[in-house]
Amino acid sequence: MIARAALAVTLLALVDARVVRADDATRSLTLDEALATARAHNPSYLAAIAASDGAHAQVRSAAGIDDRVLEAGVDGLTRAADPVDGPFFQETAVDAVGGHVALWQPLPWGGRVGVSVAEQVARTRVRVAAGGPAVDIATTVHQPRAELVWQQPLLRDRGRRSHGAVRARAAAGAAAEDAARVAAEVALARDVARAYWELAYAEREVEIRTSALALARDQLAITQARAQVGRGSELEVATAEQAIAARAAARLGAEQDLAARAVELHVLLGDDDAGVRLRVADALDDEVALPGTADARPRALAFSPGLRALEHQGRAAAIALDLAAADARPRLDLIVRGGPMGNADSAGEAWAQLGRFDGYQASAALSFSLPVGNRAALGRRDSARADRRRIELERSSARGALTAAVTRAVDAVTLTEHRIAAAATAARLAQRTVELERDRWQAGAGSNFDVLQRQDQAVVAEAVLARARADRRLAIATLAALTGP
Repeated sequence: MIARAALAVTLLALVDARVVRADDATRSLTLDEALATARAHNPSYLAAIAASDGAHAQVRSAAGIDDRVLEAGVDGLTRAADPVDGPFFQETAVDAVGGHVALWQPLPWGGRVGVSVAEQVARTRVRVAAGGPAVDIATTVHQPRAELVWQQPLLRDRGRRSHGAVRARAAAGAAAEDAARVAAEVALARDVARAYWELAYAEREVEIRTSALALARDQLAITQARAQVGRGSELEVATAEQAIAARAAARLGAEQDLAARAVELHVLLGDDDAGVRLRVADALDDEVALPGTADARPRALAFSPGLRALEHQGRAAAIALDLAAADARPRLDLIVRGGPMGNADSAGEAWAQLGRFDGYQASAALSFSLPVGNRAALGRRDSARADRRRIELERSSARGALTAAVTRAVDAVTLTEHRIAAAATAARLAQRTVELERDRWQAGAGSNFDVLQRQDQAVVAEAVLARARADRRLAIATLAALTGP
């Protein structure tokens, strides 16, 4: 008996430590405060926001397809060669420098139109031999030129749809990322609510286990007092000590689970300071408004950000397939250009000629290209087709999974109400049986073991009631995440 008492004292000492240190900081927060903190600091949610911001930057980048383009350049040439005997006329040296400036405007149906102004100055030396001594002649020519240029694709990249495809795909991608950000926020709210109410349940379980341990201690004290006056036996004392040891171990387990739940909430809040003990400020048994369940399925299908993200991804995939199919076609481009030009030995006269339209230049060209085999374009087309098919299947699967999840959530919300009512009745009756059993034992009609057993039953009933209340909160959070706030 002395050994059993020593064991009980040791366990009580361990339990009184309770894993909780007196110098630990404690932070009590409501569910709304937890949600606000998680939205501000949770790295996964912040990553979803960054992805959305990046997608909108891609939209701004894709809009650059309609930006005007200013183009400028200079070039130079020098060439010299020794004259040879025989030819009547031969060029012996050329020194030329030129420059151009062009402004291009993309066209909404594909291609582009531009205005180009260029100037070339060339100094040449020629040798002329006409039966007498050869004569070297040096000339300087200014050739300014102004042109209107039109470049138009005839097969690939033509048409308004093709021209706006990149921008449309970027917009669909941004819409998909926005929906993914909403999905991440909804998932975060659901996970924070779950962790919050699991922590509330863990706190309640610690309270229940602590109360049960206190009852066992009181029972031991009464039993020892009865044994000292000959109204109790050593077996009854040992039974009370065993109950204390078992309940002490149960409370230690509850404390361990409480610490784990607090760490889980710390992680979701984006808080690395696990030394601060989190406690819930909202009571688990507070009344809560139940969400409507009659139209839960259509509301979930209309709200689901995951489905919306897949819809936008499917739209982007369809656009990508159109682009890939267009890339598999040959390229045939038409280039038409023309305008006035000048040609004189002085810059002033040359530009005057250009202004008077004394000379002109016009040209047209067709350019055709097609890679032999065209495997790169055909591979991109097949890949885009498979990607669109994958997204269609994922969307169909997501709709089915969403329907099943809504059904389970509605059932959970409905059933937890019945569970709470039944568990509350069981807890009330269990507490009453404890009182009646204690009265029987004190009157000598029952045993100490019966009292302790009734107490254990009451503990289980209280834990079941707390679990049902926590499950109701979890079911509501799950249904809200599916159907929207």
